[in-house]
Amino acid sequence: MTRIVEHRSALPFGTVVEVHVHRGPVAGTPMLATVNVTKFSSRPDPDSFVDPLPVADAFLQALAYAERAGIACVWIDDPDGHFPPEKRPMHDVTSS
Repeated sequence: MTRIVEHRSALPFGTVVEVHVHRGPVAGTPMLATVNVTKFSSRPDPDSFVDPLPVADAFLQALAYAERAGIACVWIDDPDGHFPPEKRPMHDVTSS
């Protein structure tokens, strides 16, 4: 099962799917997220997620990709708290 991690200090060694949540540069622009697949600061699959996505879509696609690829961890990088756990379409059962 894929684990959702909130803090960078909790990241395991190995490959991780990262979801970076951010707002557009202009007020009122939609919130988007970029998704990266990384392993020790390298990108083993640079073509997996090319464009920013709506946040819920990015989250679901990151989880689906991690499960297909056998990646055990998805890191949610959301420093401004735009996409807290209660707004996510799926929750990490290990955190309850």
